[in-house]
Amino acid sequence: MHLQSHMTSIGFENPLAFLIIPVSLPILFLLYIRSRKRSLALAERLGRVGRPSIAKALAVVKLFTSILIAFAAAQPYTVSYSYTTITLDNVLEVNTTSTRIVVLLDISKSMGYADTYPSRIGNAVSIVKRVAEMAVERGDAVDVYGFSSSVKPLCIAVNKSSLESCRAVLDSVELEQFSAVGDAIYFGYAKAMASAVPTAVVLVTDGGHNYGAPVDGAVKSVESAGIPMAVVLVGRDPRASSLEKACEEAGVPLFRVGVSAGEEDVLHYVAEKLYAKARFEALKAAGQLQVVVQKRDYTIQLYALLALIPLIAASVAEGI
Repeated sequence: MHLQSHMTSIGFENPLAFLIIPVSLPILFLLYIRSRKRSLALAERLGRVGRPSIAKALAVVKLFTSILIAFAAAQPYTVSYSYTTITLDNVLEVNTTSTRIVVLLDISKSMGYADTYPSRIGNAVSIVKRVAEMAVERGDAVDVYGFSSSVKPLCIAVNKSSLESCRAVLDSVELEQFSAVGDAIYFGYAKAMASAVPTAVVLVTDGGHNYGAPVDGAVKSVESAGIPMAVVLVGRDPRASSLEKACEEAGVPLFRVGVSAGEEDVLHYVAEKLYAKARFEALKAAGQLQVVVQKRDYTIQLYALLALIPLIAASVAEGI
């Protein structure tokens, strides 16, 4: 939705082309003086009466033609700015300020269960890798932490150069004994509070928890602090009901994943929806849903080239 749009300036892709003007104009002026003298001398010998006003007008046309050629060679464009409202539908298309996604990946033993294809951890890793890829594509920061009884870093500040190594780390992650979901949420809470950019917390888990702080209290703390969080539940663990209930009460977006063989594309779909939701909520919480979008219009180049046609024709007509 565009609230306001206005043109602010003219820019040039190749401004060095304007150097043609101070170089060419003196040369053209000297050539004009010399040719004018010769033309007058020839007209005097032939007994012809010249038309100085027409000659001067044609000379101005030629000088202006050289200026317009330089202008067109500089590749001008107009710049306009539109104030745009970010929505969940366009959050992945509009160029906004960077956000940070803090991913909390459950690496407890129960994540190895195969009630979803090929396993819970397989689904979770596919989703996390896709979120990291999309974040890198759009210049967002993404940190991935694994948690069991404690939280440990897996991929920090993922960028284009470290994306491949992050994939390898996620593919080789080892599962551990306990699952402190509540502690992990508090950890994400602390990271979001300390971040200097709009941040969202993404929790990927089977919902089973057997260690640490209560889940419902952790979810309420995040919600009351205004920190955006999204949860992905993989598999069909009955212990996930308490986390699911806490998310429902707090209004935290929740995605359920359980796929069969041949349905792996669903994981990418979920990852894209998850990333869009997390990014949108991070910007919303930071009050940054109004952004300025720059647009360049190169139509002025076409106008300059069209204007050259009659000028060149008039210059040529002098010699006919």
